Amino acid sequence: MSLSDVAAALVRRGVITRQSAIEAERRRKLYGGGLDTALLELQATDEETLTTHLAEIIGIPLAPLPLDTAPSNLAAREWMDGSTALKLGIAPRAKLGDVLDVLARPDHDHDGMVAWAEERSVLVEPTLICEVRFRGVLHTLYGIPMAPRYLALLARLVGTTSARSVVRDGATADPRTPTPVAEIVDRIETLLAAARLGDPPARRTALRRLSRHVQEPRVIAFRHALLKKAEQADTAIAVSALACLADLRDKNAVPAIAELLEGRSQEVAVAAYEALVTLTCEDLGPRTKRWMEWWDRMGSKPRVEWLLEGLAHRTPEIRLLASSDLHEISHEYFGYHHDLPERDREEARQRWIAWWQNKNASRG
Repeated sequence: MSLSDVAAALVRRGVITRQSAIEAERRRKLYGGGLDTALLELQATDEETLTTHLAEIIGIPLAPLPLDTAPSNLAAREWMDGSTALKLGIAPRAKLGDVLDVLARPDHDHDGMVAWAEERSVLVEPTLICEVRFRGVLHTLYGIPMAPRYLALLARLVGTTSARSVVRDGATADPRTPTPVAEIVDRIETLLAAARLGDPPARRTALRRLSRHVQEPRVIAFRHALLKKAEQADTAIAVSALACLADLRDKNAVPAIAELLEGRSQEVAVAAYEALVTLTCEDLGPRTKRWMEWWDRMGSKPRVEWLLEGLAHRTPEIRLLASSDLHEISHEYFGYHHDLPERDREEARQRWIAWWQNKNASRG
């Protein structure tokens, strides 16, 4: 039996066995639902491991949800109706100006989501949750019934009491009485506050979204503040600041981070090295001089071009990082996977390069 691309990727990563993938695909044909639902029903892996890898494979961030609750912002019913949410596989979660955060099940309709957003002149920011939790969100928001199989699986994941509360909350929701939408004027300031003060998953999500605004003066100031902490603060704070700089994906931090490879503690040097690899999709070792020589050659190029080079790197982990960042930037996929044979990878990389060249040509 042939496997879907996602199932095959999970097998390659060692998340599930091939036999589990085959059984899950058969179960989907019999009962419907997503691959993740079938795998969780079969207990082929745990939810955290599965969703973490699915987020990386699909190329959208993992939703920083508490494990025992589902979001229930009933104002979301004003932003998207239930039939659209069910059809597209996305559920609105929060709205900041013209940006709509949505929870997406793994097999959501990405193209349909983009088209829906374009028609309304909004930007959709998806984060991933497993299908059974997505069904719980739909039930809470819109009162859409949950099939018994989803209720049973949800109870196994979060406990019977929490699962019952989802059903109770959904049953009592009145869609005729929408909650007023809270106006949040300054999206950048909201993301900066989350990046500084949020819990680790929320911080990382905020930093990844701020990566699209690295030329904004407040984000530049934030980068300088992180660099100052990395250079002057104690080891623990410096290491944390370097991890934040890696998540921010601001290429302009590279020279200052390279200077921290030598002269500080070993922990700071390792964190600086890891941040450089993440930012550049290159691996030049622990010496500042090599990184500065690389910066002299490559620093003036867009980071996308660094990622295109990273697709051909000898290290699989760097190839995976480059392809994940490219997918996040473009929402495109050209058949590239980091562990394909070299010839197949290069053919897909050339399609990425053509995409970038066409994008630049259209700007001209």
